[in-house]
Amino acid sequence: MVDEKQYVIETFRTHFGSFKDKRIVIYGIGPNTQIIVESFTELNIIGLMDEARAGEFLLGKPILTPEEVVERRADLIVIVARSNNVRIIYRRISTLCSQHAIRVYDLLGSLLQTNHNSTKTFDSYRDVSEAGLKAKIERADVVSFDVFDTLVMRRTLYPQDIFYVMEEKIIRSTTEPYAFAKSRIIAERELCAEDRNPKLNEIYDRLQQKLGLSEAMKRDWLELEIKTESEYLIRRENMCGVYQFALSLGKEVYFVSDMYLPEATLRTLLKGLGIYVKPGHLLVSCEYGVSKGNGLFEILHAKVNSNKIIHIGDNYEADERAARLHKIAETFHLQSALKMLEDSYASELLEHTNKLIDRLVIGEFIARELNDPFLFNETEGKFRIARNYDMAFSYFAPLVYCFLRWMLRTANEMQLNHILYSARDGYLLEEISRLLRGRIPHFPTTHYFYTSRATAVLAGLQNDEDIKFASGLAYSGSTRDMLKDRFCLTEGDIQERGEESDMDYLLRHREAILEQGRQARKKYKRYLDKLPVKPGERVGFFDFVSSGTCQKALSNFVDFELIGLYFSHVRSGSGYKSQIPIKAMYTVHNVYEKQWKFMDNYFLMENVLTSSEATLSAFDEDGQPIFSSEHRTKRQLHHLQVMHQAIKDYMGQANWDFTLEQEIDLAIPDLIFQLLKGQYSHMQSDYFDSEKLVDEFSNRTFELREQ
Repeated sequence: MVDEKQYVIETFRTHFGSFKDKRIVIYGIGPNTQIIVESFTELNIIGLMDEARAGEFLLGKPILTPEEVVERRADLIVIVARSNNVRIIYRRISTLCSQHAIRVYDLLGSLLQTNHNSTKTFDSYRDVSEAGLKAKIERADVVSFDVFDTLVMRRTLYPQDIFYVMEEKIIRSTTEPYAFAKSRIIAERELCAEDRNPKLNEIYDRLQQKLGLSEAMKRDWLELEIKTESEYLIRRENMCGVYQFALSLGKEVYFVSDMYLPEATLRTLLKGLGIYVKPGHLLVSCEYGVSKGNGLFEILHAKVNSNKIIHIGDNYEADERAARLHKIAETFHLQSALKMLEDSYASELLEHTNKLIDRLVIGEFIARELNDPFLFNETEGKFRIARNYDMAFSYFAPLVYCFLRWMLRTANEMQLNHILYSARDGYLLEEISRLLRGRIPHFPTTHYFYTSRATAVLAGLQNDEDIKFASGLAYSGSTRDMLKDRFCLTEGDIQERGEESDMDYLLRHREAILEQGRQARKKYKRYLDKLPVKPGERVGFFDFVSSGTCQKALSNFVDFELIGLYFSHVRSGSGYKSQIPIKAMYTVHNVYEKQWKFMDNYFLMENVLTSSEATLSAFDEDGQPIFSSEHRTKRQLHHLQVMHQAIKDYMGQANWDFTLEQEIDLAIPDLIFQLLKGQYSHMQSDYFDSEKLVDEFSNRTFELREQ
């Protein structure tokens, strides 16, 4: 049996031993890097890389930044890390290395590349089926499960994101500028490099030495780490079902984990997720001082009286190769959610991971949508959208979360004390604002504001320019129909048409149209008088995707200033609306622009944000809203409530921190929204098949489902 040290030497010699004329950098500072540096002195290894230790010296070599690697004209970088970390590391350096023709390899000699346009293949998932795994379990006497990324996973993109979440909490609780995450990572690495499998308390002892922490602070931080783990840890439901299946067959089941959390702590975390382990059946590396690669499987062998063992896990080196080296009869290699994302049609998301908030949003998405390790066996790499709740939670909620963060930051910067959420697209945002107001400091006052293009445009008519603009807005019907539908004229008001242009014919009805505008304005103002907004105040005005029609029309007669806060502003190029102040999360210069993918079918989003009330058609004499006929069925309205609840559940999670100053990369929710298309997902929900968007103002009906 080849031990790990010999395996590393032989593998490195096979793939890189002939590169004597190349300038080589090793990415990684663990024990295997030490083996390589000490065993290959004839090679020109010009330095090492590790983001947490840049600027230091180790093993007689400088630890370089990516920029220093370029300056020293490196020819290649070899990433010496576990396979599940190789792609994470590669993404950090891929752009710079590509720009400077530096080749990047893993230890097995594979040249790493990023090409999202290449044809995806899912051959490796053909054997990753639940039925296949259960058949193997039936033939075994003992079943051994890895824990992290197998039975449970974190709702973060990378495991170390837990430390950065902690750092944000620590920064807010102390005046000391602690670089907690980096120090925590280094402390653990140092102990591992000393050939130890440290427990959590040993890591914090080292951290205490590094940062000069008091005993109380060390204890508080250690407890905070366990608490944060519990907040972000979830079950991989299908795998927990497999675990229950093994127990139901009477199999002897063990959990085997390379982990720094002590057995008692890990057992408590698992119990909190409804996963119970028999005493003596949870084997954790830090308790025994050995990992899977150098002895933990031997301990498993010593505890069982059978060689018919199957081990199940996600890490190739630890759960596949190490298990076989230690005479485990059978293994089953499944993929973590992160690896599934890398392989999926959504892998482009991984180009947007520079900030913690970005990684948390992506981590939340894959925790739900790639929770099932057997998914790609059934879908050939596509996502599966089976329920309206899941669709809203995973694909719509990230856009809402991103917008609300942007809107609150913008409102605070502009010192807007009030925000009007315009009907009907602002309904859900007002519901969410009520949930969040107590959690977020300086949250502005918000109101659900009744308006529609029909009511606002009519009430805003004060001169010929207003009439011309209103008549130029999209409408399916004759000019005579427009006089009735848009300008509310009666049959008795409408004159016979002569040999004249549409505009001349409309303006022949000028006085009747302006009178309808005056009456509508009078009723609208009775509604406005009920708002707690003072004359002259600057007020935020939410609209979803708009060129500013409602805002301009309202600005013609309200006694306060409206500042647009739009999800997306479509620039119309019209001088009529060019002076109204608008801020938008997404700005597009015309409806054909392809910069933002959600513009391909933003009607889907509009349909989900909307109220369960029908469209506002007018106000009565008391300023009370009057609604149009409801086109939706009770079933459709029920589904809408389900999706609203999903988005509120997403927004209400305790771990979403709206006080984080980092801005979300707008490409992330946009790319997630794109996954609703058929080439990326199996859509099993029929909500958008039966639902249509009815636009009374333009007299049009839009299909929502992608054709």
